[in-house]
Amino acid sequence: MDYNLIIPVVYKDYSFLRKTLRFVQKNLSATKIFILTDGQMAKYLSKEIRNNPICQIVDENSLLEGLTYQKIYHIIKSQGREHTNTGWFFQQFLKMGFALSEYCDTEYYLSWDADTIPVRPLDFFTDNGHPYFTMKTEYHKPYFDAIHKLLGLDKSNPRSYIAEHMMFNRNVMREMLGKINQADVKGCVWYEKIMNAVVPEIVSTDSFSEFETYGTYCKTYYPDMYVERQIPGYRLGGLIQGRFVSDRILSRLATDAYVASFEIYDRPPFPWGKICEWHEKWLMCKKRWLENVKKTTRII
Repeated sequence: MDYNLIIPVVYKDYSFLRKTLRFVQKNLSATKIFILTDGQMAKYLSKEIRNNPICQIVDENSLLEGLTYQKIYHIIKSQGREHTNTGWFFQQFLKMGFALSEYCDTEYYLSWDADTIPVRPLDFFTDNGHPYFTMKTEYHKPYFDAIHKLLGLDKSNPRSYIAEHMMFNRNVMREMLGKINQADVKGCVWYEKIMNAVVPEIVSTDSFSEFETYGTYCKTYYPDMYVERQIPGYRLGGLIQGRFVSDRILSRLATDAYVASFEIYDRPPFPWGKICEWHEKWLMCKKRWLENVKKTTRII
């Protein structure tokens, strides 16, 4: 089954993205890879990525008319809420909105986290063409409060759809966004309605989940489309060598896991922890310098 792959990415993940993409191309079988990032920052991606024939860099602020980082920022600010999580909401909306964009030319597209490496080959469809959901075990009530307001649906699966990746069906996503557009919630378009459906006191990473929303929708309206599975993964890869993890260690992780995630804030033991700390400080210094060059640019 053909599918494209999307990776929303911000500046702090640019250097690690090179390793991620190398393993994505080695162990996944995407037809095309779309890098969704700030168009003003894309020139700081490595030449290796910019010249990769399978990769297409897309300005995140031009993916869909009206959907921009500044738009989400101003919605949150106008509500009198804390706006530090603008980027979190925006990257979720990019994953959802990709289905409506001109770039979505396959029936399925895979969303993949920039800090997650597929350490061994991974398929996303059964032999008879059913896509997989990768299931986890968490639960957070505000996600489902928002889902109920937007779609009138309640939690219908004891497991969670939140993982480091998700295979979306373009037509189902379009249909779901159409229903959100019709929800009796303030807002003119689906992302405005989502922002107004979250718990009023919470605008954080704990107030909306695109994966729980899409998974719950599919479970209700397309219960036979997906096959659920659990795959071994290593969530705290950053505790080994941070983002300086070697290919040798990744090959050893592959004996027990399919994917490994490397969050920049995870600190491995000395000396790697100190190296990672210096690396993070260097990124923040460079971030501030670039912000001085382009005051209106979002970097992280």
